[in-house]
Amino acid sequence: MVLALVEELLRRGYDTCLVTDAGSEAERVAASLGARVESLAFFSPLTATRDVARTLDRLEPDLIHAHGSRAGYHVARWLGRAPERPAHYTVHGYHFHHRAWPRRWIGRWAERRTGPVFPSVVHVCEHDRRLAEKWRLSSPDGASRVIYNGVAIDTLPPPASEKLPRVAFVGRLVPQKDPRLIAGIAKRLAAADVPVTIVGGGPFEAEVRRTLRSETACEQVEMVGEISREQALIELARASLLVLPSRWEGFPVVLLEALAIGVPVVAAAVGGVPEIVTHGKTGVLVGERSPAAFAEAATRLLAEPETRRRFETAGRERVRERFTLETFLEESFALYGV
Repeated sequence: MVLALVEELLRRGYDTCLVTDAGSEAERVAASLGARVESLAFFSPLTATRDVARTLDRLEPDLIHAHGSRAGYHVARWLGRAPERPAHYTVHGYHFHHRAWPRRWIGRWAERRTGPVFPSVVHVCEHDRRLAEKWRLSSPDGASRVIYNGVAIDTLPPPASEKLPRVAFVGRLVPQKDPRLIAGIAKRLAAADVPVTIVGGGPFEAEVRRTLRSETACEQVEMVGEISREQALIELARASLLVLPSRWEGFPVVLLEALAIGVPVVAAAVGGVPEIVTHGKTGVLVGERSPAAFAEAATRLLAEPETRRRFETAGRERVRERFTLETFLEESFALYGV
């Protein structure tokens, strides 16, 4: 979403600078687009706030848009001495709420020192906007709105012309996505002779591989590992359905991509997911956190081709109506007032 904004700002002739982590993919892509890039140790707890402040002092921007909690916190510290500067803060999910104490307490403390400083706070889903109101994470005098993420539908791969039953998981194997639950779902589906593709790397990749290697039936499970976004979308397009059993989410783009391609979804009913997936119309929402519940929902949907076709059509329509990249850009530029 950030890179799409950078590209559109450049296309409209605005002098655009991306301040990001040194060596990141965002740094490389933004530079290839022709944007100015300021790289620093964005994740350093000792120097990041100081370095962001020095960079903003030097740039003297007319408008600032901070994306994510870490960027928002650093910029908020700088805004404390430049409160008149137009600035927006997009929250990409309140992840601290799901962490153990004391990280949960530290996260809420940081958000309360961030959101209320910004004159404008953007949320990626209504779920997060309501959490911000409940926890007083934005200024009562500031503007608060929802701008949904979007996808460029015409750039997505078409679905495979002839699909064999295949279930896919696409995402980082991190605690948020619940890798152990993913492994449990894969084992149950493989035992039912359903092929599974797991796309993504991360700190739990080795554990998931070990778990699945110990199961004879899991010869049906293909672990692709970390690949490019373009390759991941091709793998997604091969699938009959996508499973996303996350513990928490903001507004996951992979669900938009799946629906736009025509891949029905079986997902955990968390965060902004129910704002994307309509249960019984574009996919299935699962409330129980068990391998059996997700595997049962997936196998039932695989056994009902007419239902899947109905979900595919409704999913594509839903994305075209509300979750396109064009809509995201229009609403973002309306926010900027340009």
